Amino acid sequence: MTHSTIGGGPATGTVRTFPDRSPVTGEVVAEIPAFSVEESLEAVEAAAAAQTEWAARPYTDRRNILLKAAEVLEAGLDEYAETMALEVGATRAWAQMNVHESASTLREAAGLTSTPVGELLPSFDSATVNHSLRRPAGVSLSIVPWNAPVILAARSSAISLAVGNAVIIRPSEEAPLSAGGILSGALVKAGVPADVVPVVTSAPGEGRRLIDAMIGSPLVRRVAFIGSTPVGRAIAARAGTALTPAVLELGGKNITIVREDADLEAWAPAIAFSAFANTGQVWMCTDTLLVHRSRYDETLERLAAIADAMVVGDPRSAETDLGPLINTKAAEHFSELVDDATAQGSRVVAGGTRDGRFARPTVLADVSDACRYYAEEGFAPIISVTPFDDDDEAAARANQGDFGLIGAVISADRDAAYRLALRVRAGAIHVNGPSVGDEPHVPFGGLGASGMGRLGGMESVRFFTEQRSLYVH
Repeated sequence: MTHSTIGGGPATGTVRTFPDRSPVTGEVVAEIPAFSVEESLEAVEAAAAAQTEWAARPYTDRRNILLKAAEVLEAGLDEYAETMALEVGATRAWAQMNVHESASTLREAAGLTSTPVGELLPSFDSATVNHSLRRPAGVSLSIVPWNAPVILAARSSAISLAVGNAVIIRPSEEAPLSAGGILSGALVKAGVPADVVPVVTSAPGEGRRLIDAMIGSPLVRRVAFIGSTPVGRAIAARAGTALTPAVLELGGKNITIVREDADLEAWAPAIAFSAFANTGQVWMCTDTLLVHRSRYDETLERLAAIADAMVVGDPRSAETDLGPLINTKAAEHFSELVDDATAQGSRVVAGGTRDGRFARPTVLADVSDACRYYAEEGFAPIISVTPFDDDDEAAARANQGDFGLIGAVISADRDAAYRLALRVRAGAIHVNGPSVGDEPHVPFGGLGASGMGRLGGMESVRFFTEQRSLYVH
């Protein structure tokens, strides 16, 4: 095999490549190595060989390297923002959020390198000492999507590296630079051995074969997948067959509830951010806004005004609020959802149109359960607004469907909001905060069709290590 680089990071690749095209300009951003199944398994073997030495290093070495990698990320913000703008249509603000939150994740991981890894337990035999130990699992596989590329690469990789694992990063073919190369490049520049954090890329249509092969390798001991629910189910089935522990962070049909006493003047911009961040292409985006009936018309008016004022265009421009949808399929999906909603009697209060991949932020009213958008994840710049009469109805509506990722409750009465939030079945709920937001030390993941397991803080430490018992007689 030959060696090539992705975004400054290492990749043991092939002479075969595929074009990485920009959703903004259509130009080829880079030629990316297209691994074969055999080459991906060779990368796993190289990672397993390098992991032993990485795990044997003093924890202070891993800590200092991760801290330095955070500095490398932040120092390269301008370069990374340009890459993300061209490759995934990210605005400057979204790129900044990706870089800074990823740096925070690396710093959190650095602090966990000295996490206590065991405990002493009693024995019926006074001459015996029982140890319960946590050891690095070995090699973990991080399957990273394109939408929040650097954040999600760090979330699924940083703590695994911190506890002594090697990490294979398999980025989406839509974002091999942003969802793999940026983080891997920063880590290698900071001192992580190249074979400990390789990026394995695959041409469109070939990813399933490579992923299945790597999960099936006995050297891959953990799988972290962040992506859509249908693909997550397939990953879970493959990991189950291989008896490889997997954590899955999947899609959502997220609800924000606005109670009667909410200050809409203050909260409308945050709600719009929750709906339209990264052109609505975030698992955490609010799909449905439940609003007390007494505030329904006012909410529609405020949201429509904000949506109509947003600038949609080239994400490299400082004036742009929303860039393009990631590809033609996503753009067509946006139109299908809007057309179906209007055919079923919904009103388009704002937006509803697109120019190619550039879609206007859209506010829908009167969305009935006959509409696809009522239960289907949008993953587009669309929010529907639905009235409710009391907290009981709001909780019941919020808990409809199979998803349970994240949500929010907005109210001047924080205690009432807290009580209502506890009734919503989701992996995370914000009380008086936008639905798009999390912190690296807080466990994150969904319920039901929104996922299985958690990443973040000590949950990641436990997931990426193996528990063993040692009896010393």
